[in-house]
Order: sequence, then structure tokens, then C-alpha cells
Amino acid sequence: MLIEFSVKNFLSFKERTTFSMVAAKPFKEHEESHIIETTRNFKLLKSSVIYGNNGSGKSNLTRAMLFMKTMVINSLYIALGTGFDRKFSLQKFALDAASEKEPAFFEIIFLVNGIIYRYGFEIDHDRVISEWLFHTTSKEVYLFKRNLQDVQINRSSFKEGIGREQDLKESVLFLTLLATFNKKISADLLTWFDNFKIITGINDIGYKRYTVSKLKEDQSFLNWASIFLRFLEITNIATNQDTGSADKTNEIEHKEDEDVANLISALKKLQAKQPAQDKVLTFHRKYGPENILLDTVPFDLEEDESEGTKKLIYLLGPWYDALKNGKVLVVDELDSRLHSLLTIKLIELFNNKQNYSAQLICAVHDTSILDKDVFRRDQIWFVEKNQFGASELVSLGEFKTGTVRNRSSFSKNYLDGRYGAVPYFTSGSKLDEVMYGKE
Repeated sequence: MLIEFSVKNFLSFKERTTFSMVAAKPFKEHEESHIIETTRNFKLLKSSVIYGNNGSGKSNLTRAMLFMKTMVINSLYIALGTGFDRKFSLQKFALDAASEKEPAFFEIIFLVNGIIYRYGFEIDHDRVISEWLFHTTSKEVYLFKRNLQDVQINRSSFKEGIGREQDLKESVLFLTLLATFNKKISADLLTWFDNFKIITGINDIGYKRYTVSKLKEDQSFLNWASIFLRFLEITNIATNQDTGSADKTNEIEHKEDEDVANLISALKKLQAKQPAQDKVLTFHRKYGPENILLDTVPFDLEEDESEGTKKLIYLLGPWYDALKNGKVLVVDELDSRLHSLLTIKLIELFNNKQNYSAQLICAVHDTSILDKDVFRRDQIWFVEKNQFGASELVSLGEFKTGTVRNRSSFSKNYLDGRYGAVPYFTSGSKLDEVMYGKE
């Protein structure tokens, strides 16, 4: 489970910025459904939502999480690559001259098997500047601390790191290296990062393949998805093999041209060797006279359904996986192409009494779900840029009670600008003058 994530000098985040999933003790709303009880002296939130103006940094927070995950899992493979002037696809804060000379900072605190881990690193474009791993059982102690190539290991608590210091390259994370050797703690932590699922932007491709595969292989997921899709009046869902692709090739006779005929024959053989394309079929009721149900009609999801329906169905795979296996799921632009009630329903699956460990973090624009019946105050975050172009992150739970109360209309106050993080148009705008001329 995720406790905190911090980033500095990456994309639009200049100063150290911390996002937290720790529930605020003073808040009592939705305690039975929205809170995860831990064996520690704190509670965690099952979901959080991030609002902000276009270009404020919402997506950059998601990208920072993805960058850290990618580095932890792939730093060894990145180091083996050749032909790159910059080994890391690192984008520092670009609007400050001093930031380019400073390293980027990433740190994450998470809970694995009842143990709190705090792991982080500072990196430049082509090397790791520092790296650290701490854990907390009764109190926090370090497992290893790294400064460039100098690694200090806790020899009593982290024996798996002993003797591997000499194998470390300047562009490889020590945690990644140890996990490669299948060391117990490091491998467990790498597994946690692998299960830290992040969906960026509005591109469906990444999770589309996963959902289609799961529909084919997991009957429990298929049953669950079929029930969920009744909200869209889809009676069922299935996959089908689009066989006979070679036979569908246009039959063109080229008797007078033997070369062309041979080419067509070769193409058919190549098509026959390729695996058939997976299709997702949705089923709708077909009615006759006097609205008598006659049959169900299969629709090709890609060809016949709306963009919103396609997005929703493809999201169901990672949704089910996170809920079933207690994973952390981060989704940027969750509400794009979805009706507000569908977005709320997806969120409610996490804010559920029967969910004991899965967490959802989503960035949205839809203010209709900014409601006290959907979220607690500490679940709502706002991102906006300051006058120097740097993103700043604040939780609604940090506002004084005079500004926000549990009974407040969160959405109205947000649109009124009381929480910031909204577009600001001055009354002296010259848009009309440029468009229509002076009166």
C-alpha cells in the first residue's frame, strides 16, 4: 500500500512536493468505507482525486510516479543500452537556471507485509547521485545509504547487500541490482513496484491488451465484467477469433502476370501463419413487434461501440486486477469520455467496505464528482502553478475549517476559486476585441 510519494526538480515540480495517502485523524466522515486499517498507528485512504487547471501539473505527478517505477525496474537494462547521450529520459524543471545543475529527487514510502519501507534516489541525466532504503519495524533504521559509488550497508539488517557493492555501476540503482540477483527484500520491493499500476494520459492501448487477454483467460473476471456492463445495457461480453483472414483477401486474378500471382500466394501463406486477431464482442438485446425480446445481437467493440464504452471496458481489466489483488492503481484523465455516474461507480468500487487494501489515485476535471458523498476532505487534492511556473500541490484537508467544512459544497467552492487550481480569466480580456473589433 502507498503511504507517500515525493518528487523534486522533475517536469513542473521545482520544489519538493509530497502526495500522501495517510488519512487525517480529525476527519470522521466515511470511516467505515473509505479507510484502510493498518497494523501501524495510522490509517490509509482507499482513494484520492486530483484536480487542477489544464497544464497545472496533474499529469506530471502521474508521470513522476511512472518515471520512478520505470527507473527501479529497468535501470540495469537502461545502463546496458548504447548510443544514447543521456541514458535517463529525465526532464528537470526547465524554468529555473539553477535546477538544471541540481539532481532530480524521488522518494516513496509504502507498506509491504506489515513493514514500512522508505526508498528514494537522486539522479542526474546519466548517473545516480544518491540512493537510500530504510525500513520501520519498531523504529526506522537504514538498510543501505549510497553516495555516488560509495554504498553504506547495514550489515545486521541488510545482509543481502553485502559484497555486491563492487558490481554497482554509476547509472544503476542498487535496489535494482540486488533484485536481479533475487535477493529477498529487494525482490519483494521490486515486485511491489511492478504491481504499482499507472495509466497515463487518455491512450487506451496499454491496458486494452491486458483486458482482452484477461477476458480470454479469467472466467471470474469475465463474469464480473458482464455484470458491471449491465449499467450500459450490455447483456454480455466475450472474445472471438477473427479466423480466415487469408480467405478474406481479395481474389484478384492475374493470370497474365506470374510474378503478381506468386506475390499474392506468398501473402496468403504469411497471413495463415499469423495468429488470428482477438476481438471483443458486446451483446445487446434485439426486440420485435410489441417490444418482445427476440434475441441478442453481437457488436464488434472496436467497430460498433462508442469511444466511452471502449474506454470503460478496457479499464475493467486493471480495475479488477487492482481490487482483487490489493494493488495501487494510478489513472490520469479518468473521467475523459465517461459519464459522471460511471466515473463515480468506478471510484466507489475502491471506496467499498469489502476492499481491504487496494488503492486508487486519479486525476480528473469533472467537478460533479467533487462531492462530500463521494470523497472525504483529505482525499481531494489540488494542483496549480505559481507565478514562476512551478506546480504546487495541496490537499483540501489542509484548508482551515473556516474555508472548508464537511458540509461545504466542494464543487461550488472549487469553481468559485476558493481552493485555487482553476483557470483565471481577467475581466479586461481582449478576446472579443480581437475577434469582433471595437464597438
